[in-house]
Amino acid sequence: MDHKVSRRLVLGAGAGVLTTGALAATAGPALAGSSYGHSGGGPNTIPADRVGLQIFTVRELIGADFKNLEIALEAVHDAGVRELELAGTYYEKTTAQLKSLVQSYGLKIVSNHFGPRGAGLPNPWATYDGRMQIFEDARTLGRFPYVGTGSAFGFDGGGFGPFTGENMKVLADQFNKCGEHAVKQGFGGFFFHNHDSEFKLEKGRPIFEILLDRTDPRYVKFEVDLGWVSVAGEDPYAWIKKHGKRFIAFHIKDIKWDPNGNRTAAAGTRAGGRKFRFVDVGKGDVDWTRTLSALKDLRDYRFFLEYDDAGNLELNPPGSANTVWRGCSALDSINTKRR
Repeated sequence: MDHKVSRRLVLGAGAGVLTTGALAATAGPALAGSSYGHSGGGPNTIPADRVGLQIFTVRELIGADFKNLEIALEAVHDAGVRELELAGTYYEKTTAQLKSLVQSYGLKIVSNHFGPRGAGLPNPWATYDGRMQIFEDARTLGRFPYVGTGSAFGFDGGGFGPFTGENMKVLADQFNKCGEHAVKQGFGGFFFHNHDSEFKLEKGRPIFEILLDRTDPRYVKFEVDLGWVSVAGEDPYAWIKKHGKRFIAFHIKDIKWDPNGNRTAAAGTRAGGRKFRFVDVGKGDVDWTRTLSALKDLRDYRFFLEYDDAGNLELNPPGSANTVWRGCSALDSINTKRR
């Protein structure tokens, strides 16, 4: 039996997260000899080589001991992913080792959420030496165009809230410092990834706008999680239309408003207190074709699929590999010219 086919057959039992149907869906395109990608191309479709994944989505598949890392890499490549964004861990490998392994599966690492994953942990962005280590890692992993973080943990005024306008001012000053240092080291700048809490309203205005207003566009960009924007009760299309020049990449995450949902929108946002759940991209309430039609040219951005609860079999029985396959299929179907 072909080595790669045999590894796919191991996927369901070994990782413990796939049903038979989901495994077939994941393996199908590769076994059939077809290649993932758009016909025609152009500014209105997402290039096949810009379809990415925030690897946090498949963390349960990878496993706490990382023993299924290679299985996960093969599965996401077969689904159509070509770019990876790390979630702050290198899986007990050196940056060079991880880069080599990822490349062996036809993938490349283009981004990472550098910095602490929780409150009270050291923040490398806070010191000169810490930032220099981030820059060195970014160069080794893949010569990243931008370096950034996935949350405000570890920054003065940071955390997941309750955010205020004053918090945003404090964060903006620190982001400017990080971004200026990054540019001096040859990167395009620093980026920040949002959640819903940053869209709390003060005087009717989302405080995220303060962060946009007070950061220097020469140094600071944003990786916008469009799912969290939607959770906050905001229109992701309108935010892209208004601030798209400050955005370099997007997290493509879908939600379904559900009174019995397992999650709740952050207090103080337009949708504060409303229940929802995450779902596979294309199966939720976000109109992706409309949302991305706010972009003049989709080839200028990166798109990272993400689903926070993908590996929870009670919430997502088909498992995270099927989620990635469904997400790639949804992105492949988008053509903003039809808007």
